[in-house]
Amino acid sequence: MRKRRIFGSNTFRLNFKELVIAGVIIVAGILFLLPFVWGKIEKLQTGNEFRISYDFRDDYWVYQKWAENAAKEYPVIFIGDSVVWGMYVDNSSTLPAKINRKLNRQAVANLAVDGMHNVALEGLLKNYGSAIRNKTVILHYNPLWMNSRKYDLSDDEEMQVHHPRLIPQFSPKYKCYTESFSGRLNICRERSIPFFSLLNHIRLAFFKNEELNQWMIDNPYKSPFSQIAMTVDPGEKEKKNGGESWKQQGISAQDWAWVSLDKSYQWQAFTRVVKLLKERGNRVCVMVGPLNPYMLTPASLDKFRKIQQDICAWLKNQNIEYMLVPDLPSEMYADASHPLDKGYDLIADTLLQSPIFTPYIKPGAALCSVKK
Repeated sequence: MRKRRIFGSNTFRLNFKELVIAGVIIVAGILFLLPFVWGKIEKLQTGNEFRISYDFRDDYWVYQKWAENAAKEYPVIFIGDSVVWGMYVDNSSTLPAKINRKLNRQAVANLAVDGMHNVALEGLLKNYGSAIRNKTVILHYNPLWMNSRKYDLSDDEEMQVHHPRLIPQFSPKYKCYTESFSGRLNICRERSIPFFSLLNHIRLAFFKNEELNQWMIDNPYKSPFSQIAMTVDPGEKEKKNGGESWKQQGISAQDWAWVSLDKSYQWQAFTRVVKLLKERGNRVCVMVGPLNPYMLTPASLDKFRKIQQDICAWLKNQNIEYMLVPDLPSEMYADASHPLDKGYDLIADTLLQSPIFTPYIKPGAALCSVKK
């Protein structure tokens, strides 16, 4: 009788149950452990006057790491859209940079992102801003996002939405946002599983936002591994876009219809953002505006003033610290809401009179002037 031959090239063999367990461990390691290790090894180059560059504004992996670093290094966090980010000024002339210079210390971090409307901001802070806890937060509210149903995202007509990967994909559902079902699932996957957020970061940071298979077709003689570095410099390098006022650019008066607070999706999202930040132990001070009143028709300006009053009334009723940015001189606006250099200087002076900055001003010390 022939003896049964035993396969002996392996020290041991796994049964089906053990194979399944091993597979789960390997997959979990790739999806969760690899991003954790990558985040510890990869170095994010930041420094004084740092702001995430326009090219990295959709890289939420970078935003999460910058939020973590800023929460450790800075007592005050500034959150907002391109007004705080500094659309028409260089790195040294943004609002946070001017405040730091006037305080003569690095107290304020610029965590604003270009195009970050309130519906997207809620998703950004929920999924990528959890490190912002027990801080002093200056939260910018730009009424510009309520100037029409289109900007407010309450319109039925399809439009290109800023930061679509941050807005709710299924509930609530925005009729103006028409991403496919599979696309929405992919976005939810990116938010829930760190590995896919890392993949998006790698594509943006090292492959110029190209899919890997397309990049390999375009670069047949290059190794994709040679493109990846463990040091990333996502800071803004470009100088200001220009110093012309809205009048010099020839921008005409606008007759915006405005959306009232009770019907505004952007305002509803903003109130949830305030609640989220306070639940995380932050001291929140809301900066309302700026907005260029000279660019509005008289009828549109009247509607805006009513909305402005309603915003301040809600903040006061909720016992939330706030500062209403006063109207700047006409020549200090670049457009509907972005100040020019001197405008930021005036806003910084106004903010520094707020009690929120009292702990960061040394007793008897005079605030520094920003050199022109």
